[in-house]
Amino acid sequence: MNTLIPGTNRTPTVSFQNGNLAISGRSYMENSVEFYAPIKKLVDEYDGPINVEIGLDFFNTSSSKCLMDLLTLIDKKCVSGLECKIRWSYKADDEDMKDSAEEFRDVLRHVTVELEEIDD
Repeated sequence: MNTLIPGTNRTPTVSFQNGNLAISGRSYMENSVEFYAPIKKLVDEYDGPINVEIGLDFFNTSSSKCLMDLLTLIDKKCVSGLECKIRWSYKADDEDMKDSAEEFRDVLRHVTVELEEIDD
């Protein structure tokens, strides 16, 4: 079950391969629900451990909701005994993204969320 969705100037690059989900770039499309629905379905149907790498530069409010839904789904999978991990990278000078990542981390209860500050 390998999927690659190339990014655009408004949509992130998404890769899902063998339980490794990577989301990077910018996420501010008009219909976030439509964009994230197939990704959520892939994750929901996957039965193994899931590792998530997030490296977003920007996301809008509707993307935030979809990301939270996706990460909450992964959080629930951890309850059932699957090992899952999320690593959220943000640029050192991007306080807004750091704050957003911390807010997501604080909501998720069962999955390990690591925040990683990276240099530009």
